[in-house]
Amino acid sequence: MDLPCSLRLHKLVLPMNPVKKLSLISIVQTSITQAIGKRQLGYCLCVLLSAWCCPVAAEGSAPDPALEQFRIAWNAARQGDHDTFRQIKDSLQDYILFPYLQYEDYRNRRSSVPVDEMAAFLSNHRDWAFEPGLRIAWLRSLARKGRWADLLANSRGVTDTALRCQRARGRIILGKTDGLLSEAQSLWAVGKSQPDECDPVFAWLVSSGGVTESLAWERIRLAMEANKRSLVMYLARYVPEDQRRWLESWNQYRRAGYARLEQARKWPDNEITRMILTTSLQRLARKDATRAAAKFAKLEGHFSWEEATKIAVLRDIALHSAVALEDDTPLHMSRVPAVHRDSQLLEWWARFLLSRQDWPALAEVIAQMPGEISNDDRWRYWLAQAELRSGQVKPPSELLQELAGKANYYGFLAADEMGLDYNICPLQPDIKDAEIDRIAGLADFQRGLELRRAGLHDWAIREWSLAAARLPSADLKIAAALAHREGWYDRAIFALGNSGDLRFYEWRFPLAWEMEIKREATANDLDPAWVYGTIRSESAMVETAQSSANAMGLMQITPATGKRVARKHGLAWRGSRQLKTVAGNLPIGTAYMRDLLQDYDDNPVLVSGSYNAGPNAVSRWLDSRPAGEAAIWVETLPYFETRDYIPRVLAFTTLYDWRLDGTVKRISGRMPHIDSGKISVTGFADVVCRSQLQTAAMGK
Repeated sequence: MDLPCSLRLHKLVLPMNPVKKLSLISIVQTSITQAIGKRQLGYCLCVLLSAWCCPVAAEGSAPDPALEQFRIAWNAARQGDHDTFRQIKDSLQDYILFPYLQYEDYRNRRSSVPVDEMAAFLSNHRDWAFEPGLRIAWLRSLARKGRWADLLANSRGVTDTALRCQRARGRIILGKTDGLLSEAQSLWAVGKSQPDECDPVFAWLVSSGGVTESLAWERIRLAMEANKRSLVMYLARYVPEDQRRWLESWNQYRRAGYARLEQARKWPDNEITRMILTTSLQRLARKDATRAAAKFAKLEGHFSWEEATKIAVLRDIALHSAVALEDDTPLHMSRVPAVHRDSQLLEWWARFLLSRQDWPALAEVIAQMPGEISNDDRWRYWLAQAELRSGQVKPPSELLQELAGKANYYGFLAADEMGLDYNICPLQPDIKDAEIDRIAGLADFQRGLELRRAGLHDWAIREWSLAAARLPSADLKIAAALAHREGWYDRAIFALGNSGDLRFYEWRFPLAWEMEIKREATANDLDPAWVYGTIRSESAMVETAQSSANAMGLMQITPATGKRVARKHGLAWRGSRQLKTVAGNLPIGTAYMRDLLQDYDDNPVLVSGSYNAGPNAVSRWLDSRPAGEAAIWVETLPYFETRDYIPRVLAFTTLYDWRLDGTVKRISGRMPHIDSGKISVTGFADVVCRSQLQTAAMGK
């Protein structure tokens, strides 16, 4: 049997993915004939370096001829070598990945493939990863060629906006407009500009009298809420001339930052003016809640707002006041009736009170939260702190005792406060080979595994993810076992996360690339557990990961940062592709962590915050959030992603500390106070496994 791909490549430290990461649509739209001028050179290089481009066979095992032929055909397609591609393609009809060669062929010929043939192929492969992208590209090609009848026959239920508009256009051209008016209105009435493909449909809608005054104002409202000024002013043409002056006035107020919004009290009181003022106040509240409250107080008596609208404005003022930690937050909160204080509002009220360390009030607000929120470990921890620090409860706290039994951020904090060992109870995987083989025998998992062996890592992840989504939850841990057996760490992590089996620590926190990580951590004077915790949080151990922000690889480094750090430290820089390899990513990522550690006076909390949100955001937060206890500072951060990211890195670091050494540095020791650098709890914790009852008893 082949060794797991990651183990085969582990010592080579070579990229596992020979094709660049693209979206489904961009993959579909990339032509088979691209780079035709470099075909011979590129093709020869890929054949000569096939052992580098693709995962290699295990020692002592014969290469799979079909797999090798597939690789050659796929690379020939990439190089525009039609003859080689078609010759090999026809010889692989019994190979599991043959439909991927068909997909490549159909993608290239999508404008000329007979409709029935393409429709049948897509129908027969509706559960394959390439199907959605190929279908969209095909339908778009039908629209470009004006094949409206074929488009209508094969595009029912499409959700892509451009295709919905093309379908509507086809109905107009073919005279099938019954019921089309409402569809066209739903496409038009959105708070953003729609694709150019929608223009003919919107022209028909206008000529048909479908853009009514009320519909126009609805779209204007949506555009105002989305802060689309140009669109708002464009839409003015669809409202009566005598009403356009309100939009001109709104635009003037907006450009001045709503500084003179109270002048609108001279406006007449009607539905339109109230709508404009409501959206203006809500936009202003996001930037300056106190000013929004003052403007609303001056306007309130001049307009007959409905109660629900008034409450919505007051709620937004209170929310954004709390997010900004403004002094007037309690006053703004008091103006929102208790029945209308939703979970988001209550959580931010609690964070405001936490920033002020108003412990009695904090306990009261947590008690008002719905059960699914207040029972979260986050708020149970802060409730325990509120009760202890307000004197409502004398130590030891039963809540902290319960939390100390959990292997998470709040559990580790609770254990530190109580001086307890860390309670980590791993489950030992006991999944039989027959069960793993059953999942491995499923066609969709076979596709994912074979694509990975072929080196098409992105397609492999897509196929595996679709396959895992179709499994019952009870089988997800078996899928994780299969992924672990294959050395596919990230798929095991995701499968276990979705299954709820979080105590399979060996699989959830694998010691992949241990030698390389320890070497680079040591070279930069970093704790290897912290590097592991960062990698696990950033990429979930996906070597070729790429985010929407173009951050790449294990440590999610952007090309700009990678180039800058490499130049500063004299590290090799061969372009952004190296960031998708262990060898090219780790030296830069760890050097970047060392730079941040120096910038933030050896405070890992601030380093993680900057790593996630950037140094500019951390600078703002250092000026606006409460200095002092790191846990309080983190909990009051305005970015929910960073507010969750820092505790996740700290918890994962703790678990990796245990996985690497057995004894663990206390999590509080990694959290110096924001202002002074003081560390409240130092030292190390032993790791034990005890029941919740034992945990509670130890605190008594």
